[in-house]
Amino acid sequence: MDEWPEIRAWRKTARAKLIGARVAVPAATRDAWTHDLAKRLREILAAAPQPISFYWPFKGEPDLRPLMRTLAAEGAAIALPVAVRLGEPMTFRPWTRAAPMERGIWDIPIPATKTEVVPRTLIAPVVGFDRANFRLGYGGGFFDRTLAKLGPAAGAIGVGFSLFELPTIHPQPHDVPMVRIVTEAAPGEVSESASPVCYLNEVDAGYSGFLSNDELAAALQPLVPAIPPERRPLLDLALWRLGGTAKEPARNAARSANVSEYLPTVLPRIHDDAIHRIVEVLRGSLENEGSQSFRPA
Repeated sequence: MDEWPEIRAWRKTARAKLIGARVAVPAATRDAWTHDLAKRLREILAAAPQPISFYWPFKGEPDLRPLMRTLAAEGAAIALPVAVRLGEPMTFRPWTRAAPMERGIWDIPIPATKTEVVPRTLIAPVVGFDRANFRLGYGGGFFDRTLAKLGPAAGAIGVGFSLFELPTIHPQPHDVPMVRIVTEAAPGEVSESASPVCYLNEVDAGYSGFLSNDELAAALQPLVPAIPPERRPLLDLALWRLGGTAKEPARNAARSANVSEYLPTVLPRIHDDAIHRIVEVLRGSLENEGSQSFRPA
């Protein structure tokens, strides 16, 4: 994947899959993740230069407004970004708990003032990210252009959920890496692979009972009609990461089964930790909401 048109098409698909899956994560789970993320972020921001630019969340982003209010109450200088128009850098306006608000682009609230400030710490929500600290955003180029304008003096901290780490976002010359990425997971907690000792990493994973990508996709695909529509983007993300997409299978079922009974038999055979986490979140959400029946092909 070397050509920009190809990468741009891939990013468009990745963006849709990741946002869909993020919204599909149960709100209670996102809230728990956000609590841990905010705790880690507060420690980092204790010594961060001010003003600190936060953001107003949408589409299942981590809601950091409680932390923003807490820091403001403690005397920190807080700002919010203002998107002027597509393709242009953002500006920033000061925010306080008593600040009147108005609607900006996409109806996102912004401070109702003409006063502008220059943030020295910029918190950027991520759709996806990679271990090189590159951020996959919404495709408007707001943050990249803003960071290019502000320069390295504005330390950019990407925030998001560890579930949406990618092997790479295929960074291009215009992409600006974050100073760091903060998630709910402790550094080093999420690994790229569940493979055994490093000198065995070339051994066929099947010898350890793991499914190949094709086998795992075949095992997950029959779940499609049994997953509630609001959770299906999680399964779709797992299948996309495996190289496919969720499709309604033909009605040629031979037996009935229970999703909450079926997924625990699949989970130990998933070699890739990223896929394992997605399926584990899906399993947990279904168990909390009641099991579903399905008919595997």
